[in-house]
Amino acid sequence: MERMCALPMQHLMATVILALALGLAFMLEHKFQELEEELVYLKRNYKTLETECDMLKSKVESYDHVFSKVNGSLKEQVRVIQTDVGSLKIQMENLKQAALNTGYTGGSWYNHKGAASNFLCLPENPQWGTRSLNNFQAFVYGAEYENNFFGGNAHQQDVPCSVCKTKTGTNSAMIPARTSCYDGWTIQYKGYLGAGFHNHLASTEYVCVDENIQFIPGGYENKDGKLIYPVVAKCGSLRCHPYIENKPIACVVCSY
Repeated sequence: MERMCALPMQHLMATVILALALGLAFMLEHKFQELEEELVYLKRNYKTLETECDMLKSKVESYDHVFSKVNGSLKEQVRVIQTDVGSLKIQMENLKQAALNTGYTGGSWYNHKGAASNFLCLPENPQWGTRSLNNFQAFVYGAEYENNFFGGNAHQQDVPCSVCKTKTGTNSAMIPARTSCYDGWTIQYKGYLGAGFHNHLASTEYVCVDENIQFIPGGYENKDGKLIYPVVAKCGSLRCHPYIENKPIACVVCSY
């Protein structure tokens, strides 16, 4: 009787163990599937991140290339500017050594009927005689640029001047409509032709305004006086071609 009760109990225990084993196997299989899905997800994300990383590397390389070109261009520009500044310093030093008189450009009032036509270079340190006068005078005024053609912010600036001696040759000439000297001549400076406005009463002469324009410090104020405008070509008796209507006339000062 006891043996008959023991057999069902063994079967029951085996059934329970089998059920537990099956349950555990099912759980492990489910967990394995979850891990497998997570691995696929991670692989896909890794691939996306790898692609983005390659794109970022490509952008960095592109930026490096652009930066290298810009840096090279900036270095070249700095070198050119330094060369130009050095050249200007040498020119200024040569002008200081060659200047016989440095001062203020002067002349008659732009709208006076009896105005003198020529420009003057008035020294910074004038010397005065002993005589005085109360009437029947002529006048001399300072000069101003009347637009920005000759240089940035030139409008209304007062005009400096220099009278110089040359280290080469004994004669000098201002040549309009040229930017270089003839063979055998030495250039002193170049720029653009200037004169008074065509509709003003006062006559003026043509002058060659240096392309490296300078101003009198503190002279930015509209006080008029002798006014300087750029000169342009007008077709007619002046042949076009080779001249061009309303084209500003260049100039050069040469010694020989």
